[in-house]
Amino acid sequence: MIKPRSTKEVSECLKLATKYKVGVVPWSGGTGLVGGQIAPDKYSVTLSLERMNNIKNFSSINQSVEVEAGVILETIHEFVDQRNFLYPLSMASKGTCCIGGNLATNAGGIGVLKYGNARDLCLGLEVVLADGSIINDIKTVKKDNTGYDLKNLFIGSEGSLGIITRAVLRLYPTPQNKIVAFFGVQNFNAALKSYLEISKSFGQYLQAFELISDVGLRFLEETKMVQSTIQRSKSEWHVLIEFGYNNSSVEQDIYEALNELCNKNVISHVVLGDTETKARKLWKMREDIPEANRKIGAITSHDIALPLENMESFINKSLLEIKEINKFLRVNCFGHMGDGNLHFNVFPPQEEKNSSYTRIKSKLTNVINSNCKSLGGSFSAEHGVGRLKVKDLKQYCDPGKFDVMRQIKKAIDPFTILNPGVILRQDNQDI
Repeated sequence: MIKPRSTKEVSECLKLATKYKVGVVPWSGGTGLVGGQIAPDKYSVTLSLERMNNIKNFSSINQSVEVEAGVILETIHEFVDQRNFLYPLSMASKGTCCIGGNLATNAGGIGVLKYGNARDLCLGLEVVLADGSIINDIKTVKKDNTGYDLKNLFIGSEGSLGIITRAVLRLYPTPQNKIVAFFGVQNFNAALKSYLEISKSFGQYLQAFELISDVGLRFLEETKMVQSTIQRSKSEWHVLIEFGYNNSSVEQDIYEALNELCNKNVISHVVLGDTETKARKLWKMREDIPEANRKIGAITSHDIALPLENMESFINKSLLEIKEINKFLRVNCFGHMGDGNLHFNVFPPQEEKNSSYTRIKSKLTNVINSNCKSLGGSFSAEHGVGRLKVKDLKQYCDPGKFDVMRQIKKAIDPFTILNPGVILRQDNQDI
């Protein structure tokens, strides 16, 4: 593993890699879920950005901060929070993932509903190409129409076009007040109705709207990760929401709106996280679900995006078809409903191992991906393509879009030095 300390050292490493035709796999936290950070063979080296961990050039006027690629996401949160600012990108792996990887995968997380993906929270970028040349697009301006938007080409390219070494991040003033609430809904339609009602009245304050199935809460109990302060209702679905605001009069309006939804039997069993401690416990429950999933072991896991109007159709159709394959399988569906992103994971029956069901994995994957595509969705919402979903990309991607991606890769990295096998196949058949 190579551990450069500066952009110049990254450049020198890539010059040597190109000279000797050695593949280079960027490592920035290693928390990716689609295998993009794993070297494919002994002919590739891993380049870790962990030593490039400086934060500088914070500006309260520009509302921005400059960071190197190896800075841990939670470290950024702590740095800007001390200055009464917010960097809204957040996810369960925030204590381990690094900003370089967040940008390389265009990470999403819980704040996309209000603030957008990693792409929307980046003002400037520095990138090193396969031949060692450096693109310095470090800027703090929000508008820049000087030619092709290269910054957004590299964001989300998963290290296959260039290695991100520095970035300027967009910050927001920290809201003075916050309310977190958790409640039950009997079906998806009720969850959707509550979202539409709440966003209509409080859209400018709504920071997160998370959907959680009852299966997810049962998984927390099964793995002994459940929070004792939260009692499960008998609802099939649950919602976790967060509001951020400065005007204190908004608080009473939110409480009244939630009470009205209860009176209409749209939602039930409301738990308020009206203190920092209570709010943290509610969010910890949501953030522990992926870990519970890992402990149980999924047969197949999916990170999908769908238009909100088609989400219920997808869930109902997919659950029915999965039951036709094996009626004892369990599905844990949860995610960022407010921005249309669901994590749809299939598990074996309790006390059984996922290894016993490998023979039906491809059939399950096909059901989920095909239903997603037919309803106008995406088979990868925020995790990326990596190495695990390369075949899916070729199968479901628009042919014209796929061809342009091939041409871009060939033009920028003709020897397939950068993260070989990610997004496009390594054997040059896609390139």
